[in-house]
Amino acid sequence: MLLLFSQPSGPIAHAVEHITFHKGYCPPHTREVFVPDGGCDVVIDLSDAPKQRWHDEHGDRYEMHKRGWVSGMRTSRIIIGTGSGAPMLVLRLRAGALPTLVGLPASELNDTVVDLDLVLGERFTSVRDELGEALDQRGAQAMLDEAEWILAPLFPVRENTHARLSMAYAALHQRGGNGSVRSISAELGCSQKHLNDLFHRHFGLGPKRFGSVIRFQSLLNKLEKETEPDWTQLALEHGYYDQSHMVNTFREMTGLSPTRYMEMKGPYLNWLPVSTR
Repeated sequence: MLLLFSQPSGPIAHAVEHITFHKGYCPPHTREVFVPDGGCDVVIDLSDAPKQRWHDEHGDRYEMHKRGWVSGMRTSRIIIGTGSGAPMLVLRLRAGALPTLVGLPASELNDTVVDLDLVLGERFTSVRDELGEALDQRGAQAMLDEAEWILAPLFPVRENTHARLSMAYAALHQRGGNGSVRSISAELGCSQKHLNDLFHRHFGLGPKRFGSVIRFQSLLNKLEKETEPDWTQLALEHGYYDQSHMVNTFREMTGLSPTRYMEMKGPYLNWLPVSTR
């Protein structure tokens, strides 16, 4: 398997946090689960074969996506098929960058995956063709080195006039996803409604729901260091009312109980391998 990384510093750095390229990925498991992590991703598939997005871990219902797609803000898990080995670019978008790409409020793409052909049309086709040509003619590393400039037409620079949004986003993270919308809006000198509108438009979720995802991520990061978790203590430390509240959140976001999550989790945060063979 070939795996390469790039951190943009030029024309798309305002919108893309990092780029991953992989080719030849054929793991022994047949599906992978990705849990909500507070981010949005763009996948550009440089092969022609459609890929499967499953409705659940072991069922037989799925949706097909091809060429490229964007995943909006998620509050529940997403399940994809593995084993194609196709060459793919995965772009992690910066917070609030999704509307720049799709020209829609971020809330329009919550908990969904949309093919880029549908939202970008020929603009995406041209960029994808150029990436494929660079890969074929100059190889994976050269293509990745050029990717930022090739991708630039998808991410026009737009003036950001929402300083309050950045401050609210930082405040939520500093508090581990805790803190009321009322207290944050009061600190920033704006109404709760205005803050809610900004979050829905740029991030997809309102600040309360977005905070719950951040809180859950804080819990998952803590579990990376735990072998025998004290669930009651962890629930209190991370702002849950009680252990039952934490368990319900776990089931909502991962489809699993906390103990089952600990049994299944792989070596990477927010990722679970699933075998259906």
